[in-house]
Amino acid sequence: MMLGLRDWARISFVDMKSPTLALACFGLVAGQTLVDQSSKYVASPGSLGFYKGNSSAAVTFDQYSLMLDGKRIMVFSGEFHPWRLPSIPLWRDILEKMKAGGFNAAGGFNAVSIYTHWGLSEGKRGNLNFDGYRSLTKFLDVAKSVGILVILRPGPRIQQIHQRRNYLGRNARLDLQPRGCVQILKSVGILVILRPGPYINAETTSGGMPGWISNLADASRSNGTDFTAAWKPYITQISKDAAPYQYPDGPIILVQSENEFGGDSVTNPWSYGHTDHMKWIQETMRANGLDKVPTTHNDYKPQGEYATGPAKVDLYARDGYPLGWDCSHPEVWKELDASLDADHQRLNPAEPLYLAEYQGGALDAWNGPGYEKCYQLLNDQACFASVIYKNNYAAGISLQSLYMVYGGTNWGNLAAPVVYTSYDWGAAISEDRSLTPKFHETKLHGLFLHGTPHYHLAGRVSTGSELVSNPKIFVTHLATAEGQHFYIARQTTNANTAREEFTLDAKTTSGGVTLPSLALDGRDSKIFVTEYPFGGSVMRYSTAEVATWLTVDGEDHIVLFASNQTTKTVISTTSRTKPSISGSSSSITATLSNGAVTISGKPPSSGLARVTIGKTSVWLAEKKWLAPRIWQPRTTGTTGNGIYDLSPRTGSILVFGPYLVRNAILTGSTLALVGDLASNSKTELELLASSSIRTITWNGKNVKLSKSASGTLKASLTTPDLKPTLPDLRSLEWKCTDSLPEIELGFDDSSWTVANKTTTARPARFQPLGGKVMLYADEYGYHQGNTIYRGRFSSQATGIKLIVQGGSFFGYSAFLNGKLLGSGQSSTDIIEANYTFPPGVVGNDNVITVLLDNTGIDEENWEGKSKAPRGIRGYELIGGGDFDSWKLTGNVDGEEAKDIIRGPLNQGGLYVERVGAIFPNYTSTDIWDSSPSCTPFSGISKAGVTAYKAKFSMNVTETTDTTISFKFTRTPTSNYRSMLYVNGWQFGRFTSNYGPQTVFPIPEGIINHRGENDVVLTIWSLDAAGAKIAGLELVASIVLESGKEVVKGLAA
Repeated sequence: MMLGLRDWARISFVDMKSPTLALACFGLVAGQTLVDQSSKYVASPGSLGFYKGNSSAAVTFDQYSLMLDGKRIMVFSGEFHPWRLPSIPLWRDILEKMKAGGFNAAGGFNAVSIYTHWGLSEGKRGNLNFDGYRSLTKFLDVAKSVGILVILRPGPRIQQIHQRRNYLGRNARLDLQPRGCVQILKSVGILVILRPGPYINAETTSGGMPGWISNLADASRSNGTDFTAAWKPYITQISKDAAPYQYPDGPIILVQSENEFGGDSVTNPWSYGHTDHMKWIQETMRANGLDKVPTTHNDYKPQGEYATGPAKVDLYARDGYPLGWDCSHPEVWKELDASLDADHQRLNPAEPLYLAEYQGGALDAWNGPGYEKCYQLLNDQACFASVIYKNNYAAGISLQSLYMVYGGTNWGNLAAPVVYTSYDWGAAISEDRSLTPKFHETKLHGLFLHGTPHYHLAGRVSTGSELVSNPKIFVTHLATAEGQHFYIARQTTNANTAREEFTLDAKTTSGGVTLPSLALDGRDSKIFVTEYPFGGSVMRYSTAEVATWLTVDGEDHIVLFASNQTTKTVISTTSRTKPSISGSSSSITATLSNGAVTISGKPPSSGLARVTIGKTSVWLAEKKWLAPRIWQPRTTGTTGNGIYDLSPRTGSILVFGPYLVRNAILTGSTLALVGDLASNSKTELELLASSSIRTITWNGKNVKLSKSASGTLKASLTTPDLKPTLPDLRSLEWKCTDSLPEIELGFDDSSWTVANKTTTARPARFQPLGGKVMLYADEYGYHQGNTIYRGRFSSQATGIKLIVQGGSFFGYSAFLNGKLLGSGQSSTDIIEANYTFPPGVVGNDNVITVLLDNTGIDEENWEGKSKAPRGIRGYELIGGGDFDSWKLTGNVDGEEAKDIIRGPLNQGGLYVERVGAIFPNYTSTDIWDSSPSCTPFSGISKAGVTAYKAKFSMNVTETTDTTISFKFTRTPTSNYRSMLYVNGWQFGRFTSNYGPQTVFPIPEGIINHRGENDVVLTIWSLDAAGAKIAGLELVASIVLESGKEVVKGLAA
């Protein structure tokens, strides 16, 4: 039986009494999404409840989707860590790009998922600091103003702050408004998913926990009394700060408890018996006001952790990284996850399918292939996003958050040992904030999904190749009870990279139809729709894909695209007027017959073709032309909670051409556009907007308009060459100093920490491996960066056995009375070495000096791993005797670090760091040598560490947006390690032989685009022959004339 559209409407499954009838209508198998599963929902213990029909909350959900004020939304989210971009004015830039790029606007990323970082906020136990870039409230206020929702994951607030500004830096500013982060999201109008941990993983040192946690006797992430007492103040304050920003009063729509935490099963030995930890986090959040939005948890694989039980969250979610991390072989793809829908039906069928972390890129490790290869695997030509994400839509997801959308930088000592300074991730927005092909591909997805609210009510009809003429094509068929159909096509295997042609048997309300002349390139996917409603119009079917639609002046407009193929589109119509064709339309034809217009032809290679049918218009474009050029900013609904409304109810315009459109503000007959244009270019601006618009401005300047033959408004925008002239680093006036004077016998270490501990509460496998006193840096309050040890002995020993541990790819050097004994680096985290003392060096009083570079504390992926020690694990003099004493030092003041602007993880324990010479305002001239050979290009002629300092100025105009980077020339055979400080911020750790990173982007606000900059560079030669930097230069990334917020001055 073939049902008409009205028949479908009468048996709408959302009101259907009999699930069996719905199954019969579609030929569905039992257990698919059209069956009412609400009776299976069990509320989270202690929750106010958020299930549709049983809750008065503003945020609710059922098995189909999340709802805000009763309206269904597609949560299209991306991960961004504000603390990985410590220049606060640039937060708005990222959020505006997310909003424009399919994450909001009339379509796009409408939500941002954020971790907060406990370790950055509580360097010393009891001293919580949410200032500056750590401020949750500043970020939330920006999100709200941009109009993007927030998925939250938390961190703490100041209780006690020590302030010292004597060498913190020129123009140092102390922002002591702890609720800063929440303020930025508020002004952008973007929803927020908050993920406060307290453990976050995130490839950051100790998984985001403070270093002092490793000294507790309790296991981390456990029910232990002391560990619980440690995290509660942090979660308490996060909850209090976030509470006023819960929807509808603010952008927070979900809050996550913990991160990928295992369940109470013997198969999860690290969490078995400790699931009260999860329950207590939720209870603490709710008790402190964070109770108006659902709690979630991200299961690291589909096993149903916390979908049931006493620690159940309101809304279960899972992660997925289907292609994995092998960037070394970007041509090799794993097969797709075909079990997403089945897992959903098995684990939480009464809730919407939520992918809390889905692969948005990949991490790269020390000595890895580099993010260029990750870009090829997960970004290049947008193939990954097209295939992988459309597979998610085929599974019926209604909440998806991509990890990462913007990765940022592991500045200072943020990184865990598994990653290096860059956290680019091959993400949609690069570390330098430029847009990638993946950004534009996901933008098309966001535009389509936000314009297709009936997608949420579509159930699965079939999967496989029975609907297509080519067995190499796999189609998932979804349909609504109202008769709208989705056919999501891909190739049956990711191994096939050849183009495949096929036809597809589809359904419409007037009968079956065969979609002709379809094709899929290798590693591509397409969504074909039938009975697609847009405004008051209906598209019966199309072999092109839908980008978006809008209604302007009572006329419906739909934008379709295809890739190098002839298309066929049928529009239902009551008009008897012959369709007209305009624009770039040389091969397009349109015929009217029997209440439908058939449009055929190949979309133009550039520009837009328009077919007008009464009050309906169809626009066609080539995908490669359209994707980077189309923008759909909203012009209405931008006040109150309307800033979050992404439905077709919300007024918008279409803009084609610019690099980026950030905002569109309609005041009377004047439309003010804000956005970015490529430097030294001519951009053809084209708008589809209301005829009431008489004036358009671009970044505040009037634009001369004309009207095209197809009825759009057009203008030409020309930008000058804005590429900045950058200083030549070789020509600067460099000065240098010895940054390892501690190797000399007579060095004064009287103020150093005495190593006198003989026991540790760490697990048995992390106990000392030799020596009478323990030399673990963390036990003495030194949790990151370089640590230095000095051990005194007076015996006539002949050698030493050392066991050092510093994280993967760490390094160390050992000296006796100023003479190099040896150095080492390793891909493992521990090295054992035996050294014979050189003849004639041992005297009556002797000092062993060991310099060790800590690459971070391990993440707590299983029981106790984060308690792995850093420093000297064991030692023994060979040939008799023992050490008389040991002293050590590390980051200045240890846990009492006074630099509250940059926070506890910025610096380590090298001499140049401890005396403050890394800061711009360091005025002492006693340590510096200004001789001509004191440059990093001349380098150091022996083993040890030399620091180099110079100043330079830049003059980049306020309307120019570019990222300035330091680019190193890598010499893999040279054995040295370097740190880069810019205006007191550590923004680079370069290891010449391991790499792979050679380019270090510095955010504006960390580097001064309009004024003086101070740079400090260290060279640590691990070899007696010394080392030098073969090349170092400043380079600019893509240069834009920009409407972004102007960055004034420095972050500190």
